[in-house]
Amino acid sequence: MTTGVCKRPLAACLLTSLLLAGVLLMSACTGGEPVGETPVALTVTVEATPEPTTPAPTATATPTPTSTPTPTITPTPTRADNISPLTGLEADPALLHRRVIAFRVGNDPAIRPQEGLGAADVVIEEMTEGHVTTRFTALFLESEAERVRPLRSARLTTLEIAPQYGAAMVHTGASDGVRWRLSQTTIVNLDQWFHPAPYGVAPGYDYRGRMYSSTERVRTYLEDKGLERTDLIEGYVFDPEPPRGESALDIHIPYPSASVDWNYDPETGLYLRKVSNRPHVDALTNEQITAANIVLFYTEHIVTDIIEDSNGARALDIVMHGEGPAVVIRDGVRVEGQWRRLAEDEVILYWDENDEVIPFKPGKTWIELMPLDHEVTIDEPEADAEE
Repeated sequence: MTTGVCKRPLAACLLTSLLLAGVLLMSACTGGEPVGETPVALTVTVEATPEPTTPAPTATATPTPTSTPTPTITPTPTRADNISPLTGLEADPALLHRRVIAFRVGNDPAIRPQEGLGAADVVIEEMTEGHVTTRFTALFLESEAERVRPLRSARLTTLEIAPQYGAAMVHTGASDGVRWRLSQTTIVNLDQWFHPAPYGVAPGYDYRGRMYSSTERVRTYLEDKGLERTDLIEGYVFDPEPPRGESALDIHIPYPSASVDWNYDPETGLYLRKVSNRPHVDALTNEQITAANIVLFYTEHIVTDIIEDSNGARALDIVMHGEGPAVVIRDGVRVEGQWRRLAEDEVILYWDENDEVIPFKPGKTWIELMPLDHEVTIDEPEADAEE
């Protein structure tokens, strides 16, 4: 005997059972045969009690985020295979189809003059924690340096700079916080603590000035480890024709620890660098450092919770994504505009008021990273600027 389970409401099940019992009783009284006309099957319709329902929540429209309009991109002029993406100068294509090397170089007064700094294709200068001094990221592609010294540790800017150039970062370690962040990226990170082969120690210096390497050492190491690359980076836009702009012959940047001056030399068309009102020379050549382009790069400097030294100084997060004000200085004139980070893996370009890319003069470029409120004096006499 099969026992069924009633899945309807209890009242309906009881009513159906009573009706069926009545039919069976009638059949029993007549010998099992219906009396009179042929019996008609009794159909009982039972309305099921509706299941309780939860009212659907009233839909609330979520506003669509407003996206920042993508800036008009001026097509990059086709660059010949022998024109450097970093300097705009002619070079052997074999020197250009390789990885950019980014050296972290110190700038403590006790270790100047540095070695190899003047040979770099691009140099990015930044303030360090506590605004004690500045530090450099020196980029080499087609250029060479037999020694680059003193090498120092990485900072948060490393995470912003390296991807732009697909660069291999050469540095002597980092704080725990910065080192962990680097470990979460695909940056070719040649931290000296884990890759000691390309590094050397110069006698006669303390920890601030003794570590060095060279472009040849690093290139050999990259080849040995299979870390070299052959594709050409996108690079900057160049135009030898001077732009129109206001005069910019003398630039005075009051970094907290040491003022920086760039003075235009009309004979060479280059800017000469001074630190604390003294010529900043490269110890390898004993020549004053020069640049064809100076970029004043204004951006937020955010104090983080990353501890950088034994004094408890906290790391600066110098913002290099998005956009911000900038001034491009070349040929004795300045062009004001904006810097824009259009893609993570492309160099930051600079745009004028007409939304066109500001081209660099072919040659070396120095990019000065500064807080938004940093006051730079342009074309003031040196004596007045130093007061």
